[in-house]
Amino acid sequence: MHDLKMKAPLNVMPREKKGTPQFLRKLSIASALALAGSFAAAPVAFAQQVTGEVTDRKGSAVFQGAMVSLQELGISTATDERGRFRLANIPPGNYTLLISYVGAPLTRIQVVVGVDGLQLGSVVLGGADSAELLALEEVLVTGQSAAMAGAINQQRAANSIKSVLDSDMMGQFADQNVAESLRRLSGVSVENDQGEGRYVVIRGMNPDLNATSINGVRASSAEDRRALQLDVIPTDVLDGLEVQKSLTPDMDGDAIGGSVNVKTLSAFSRKDAFFKTRLEGGYNELREDWSPKGSIAGSQIFELENGRRLGVAAAVSWQDRKLSADNAEGDDWSEADNGEFFPETFEPRYYKIDRQRIGAVLNLDYDLNDTTTVFARSLYSEFEDSEARYNQTYGDITPLNDTSVRADGVDVGFVEIATGTKDRVQTATNLSLSFGSESQWEQWALDTNLGYSYGEEEETNSVESEWVAEFESGSDDIAGDSPVMILDISDARRPLVSSSHFDLLRSPERYELDEIVFEKALIEDRQWSFQFDATRQFTDFEIQFGAKARLREKTSNADADVYGGDDVFTVADIFNPDATSAYGFANVLEPFPTLGGVHDILASGVGIEFEAIDSQLDSLSDDWVVEEDVYAAYGMIQYDFEKLVVIAGVRVEYTDFGSSGNRLELFEEGNELNGVVLEEDFVSVETVSSSNSYTDILPSINLRYDVTNDFVARAAVSRSIVRPLFEVVASRVAVEDNEAEIGNPDLDPFSSWNYDLSLEYYPSDISVISAGFFYKDIDDFIFTQTFDDFDFGGRVFDQAEIARNGDNATVTGLEFSYQQQFGFLPSPFDGMLVSLNYTMVDSEATFDGRDIPLPKQSDNIAGFVLGYEKYGLDLRLAMSYRDRYLDEVVDENLDRYTDSHMQWDLTAKYHVNDNWMVYAELINLNDEPEYYYAGNKSRVLQYDEFGRTTVVGLQYVY
Repeated sequence: MHDLKMKAPLNVMPREKKGTPQFLRKLSIASALALAGSFAAAPVAFAQQVTGEVTDRKGSAVFQGAMVSLQELGISTATDERGRFRLANIPPGNYTLLISYVGAPLTRIQVVVGVDGLQLGSVVLGGADSAELLALEEVLVTGQSAAMAGAINQQRAANSIKSVLDSDMMGQFADQNVAESLRRLSGVSVENDQGEGRYVVIRGMNPDLNATSINGVRASSAEDRRALQLDVIPTDVLDGLEVQKSLTPDMDGDAIGGSVNVKTLSAFSRKDAFFKTRLEGGYNELREDWSPKGSIAGSQIFELENGRRLGVAAAVSWQDRKLSADNAEGDDWSEADNGEFFPETFEPRYYKIDRQRIGAVLNLDYDLNDTTTVFARSLYSEFEDSEARYNQTYGDITPLNDTSVRADGVDVGFVEIATGTKDRVQTATNLSLSFGSESQWEQWALDTNLGYSYGEEEETNSVESEWVAEFESGSDDIAGDSPVMILDISDARRPLVSSSHFDLLRSPERYELDEIVFEKALIEDRQWSFQFDATRQFTDFEIQFGAKARLREKTSNADADVYGGDDVFTVADIFNPDATSAYGFANVLEPFPTLGGVHDILASGVGIEFEAIDSQLDSLSDDWVVEEDVYAAYGMIQYDFEKLVVIAGVRVEYTDFGSSGNRLELFEEGNELNGVVLEEDFVSVETVSSSNSYTDILPSINLRYDVTNDFVARAAVSRSIVRPLFEVVASRVAVEDNEAEIGNPDLDPFSSWNYDLSLEYYPSDISVISAGFFYKDIDDFIFTQTFDDFDFGGRVFDQAEIARNGDNATVTGLEFSYQQQFGFLPSPFDGMLVSLNYTMVDSEATFDGRDIPLPKQSDNIAGFVLGYEKYGLDLRLAMSYRDRYLDEVVDENLDRYTDSHMQWDLTAKYHVNDNWMVYAELINLNDEPEYYYAGNKSRVLQYDEFGRTTVVGLQYVY
């Protein structure tokens, strides 16, 4: 019997508060009163405004990002996602309206503004000088050129520094999810999981330093980190993606790398009914199986009474992707007496993976009256990851003698081999809901938004087994000085095991059942938010202010039942001779039990014994709750001069934080506790909690200067923060053998001053050349490390793993981008297009007396696209590259690094007619692996191969 002792809750004293929310409350009340008074005084009219929407000649498509200006006054604006524009405070008179859109000739229209303003309705994008709108020449751009033009125009029209990927552009690449689509943008790469992009990396920085929103509502993360798993969202249900690289005061201030906004379908972003469906199948060469995928999307605008309009957009996507992975891992690298390094643990693994991805969207937009549109937007995604894993762990590797360790391998004198299996189903679910309104009066605009987001990661029925055998030179089985095996590390990425005793090492009856673990885990993340943004327009400037509340709770709950083997079963009892027959590396993965046999043993309870202490430790150590409420208010002013736009202001964010968890300590039999010698193992459990609050003042300024019509310069300075990861800041302590894992609720958030400068040149119809410089000065960056003789809570631990604040880090970078459609070349070369980008980054950080690069920071990022479209054929060859980065700080010789990664993809499409298209994709054309190493590339930590995937499909668009 084991005892479980509960103590009274222990409250961790909060650090000194940096501020209170009182002035924020007063500011919010004053803002609301001023806003209400202004609305009461403002007449609902369109006096002295010029409004309209930019469309093609058929009126079936709208153009976002078109620059609309009045030549005589030198004022301008950009069209929104519905193609609409509004120029306010226009004195009556005769004017020349100019519409500029990259990919189309300049449009000039003579207009007369009366005392009641001017409503133009649809303005056709074209190139002729004529007052008759219908006589304007229609500009037709389709396929890759249209996608490139759309993105370029939205980027050009922005007053801040950002990159854009619209729905047409996403459809041009062999991408499986949102993360993979975003890597096509300048300065953006991804972190992969099982060969798929999962987390977005902006300018080479840690994904946890980014902010992600869905339709403007902050997304909840299903994992225990802040970065959103973007592999859960399919691209087929989206309308576009935006990456904001400089902040304005109306944006959340917790983004140092950048801010990503995922936009779902909207009926009002089109003029006509829309319908698209796709059906495809993908074949993975390692799995040797097909993966089906299908999607359907559509939108319709309904004309109602009194001229009102209701827009309905919906989309559903489903994919069942079948993958497998070949894996080799090394760990516990040690230095031998002769100075050579060798791994004390080597583990080959084989994965068989089924991933089902479901996405659904339902969006409603309704023109409530002439001034107000209300909307309801939603995105639901579900990602079910079923995994079967077979692993063989060669542990406690001991060299045969002092000379048996070489640069190319080690002769092993003793090894414990553990044959392991694991099968589990992990489901990640995300839901985002947004309800709001957009209103425009004569001089006022008001946007409101009520948001809810939910993220969940649930692991159910996870069963892991381990079967162990020991082998030693000089034993009865392996006589003399013959090595048990030879671990060949001459190929650093794929070590090989050879032995003259394989008959013994692969004997199923030698492997006794050591442990079976049945696990369930659930992480939930809920957020409610409410915000309003009000704008007051004047002749040469506008003032905007607003407030936002974001209430968040994240919980982690794990349950584990640990069962020890009772000297009854060996692998021979449930032997599976074909478990890893598809493993592509050297065939060292034998023997293995059947997965069904492991489940049968667990269900019967025969031959196993429940381990109460281990179950308690595994179940309670990861149970915690974190509450994080953020209250913000901001004010900013935008000045519009003839060529200069200035956006300046300040945002104030107050953070109220609280957490609770468990403090566990294992006292083994024979230890003394409170003066009493224990007769059996004992676990002490107590509840710990903490609270904290702080205030951050976040000023920013963005400048845009139109040097010429084709040359735009931008600059930005801002201060931003990123709050600590939930897991590392949660109140929790787990102690065993005076070694501890500690959560640190006293962590300060990252804080950064960000400086940006960019130049953009638009030399021809569909092209842009840009260059940028950025610099980030980061304080209090956070790292996790294991410390020896660590003092915490008045006690010194032999070892302790804890997250701490570092000192200072800097990131300096240069960005270059070039996009070009070669329509000016003679046929057939006029169908060519090219896109390339390169980001070079240098980072420096200091902690514990060491100078290191900022963790997760890549020094070089690049992308390249070569495309061709003509005669109904679309071809696109795409490359994405990111440099190596420091993944985890260990020590000077053994820090964990993720190696560089370059992937090539090829897409070919043929348009049978205006509605039907067939396509094929080759994903990971160069069969690029994933590689992680300790200190240098000769010391493998993890190596994975996933193989190539071929996709064929059919699309119908109406």
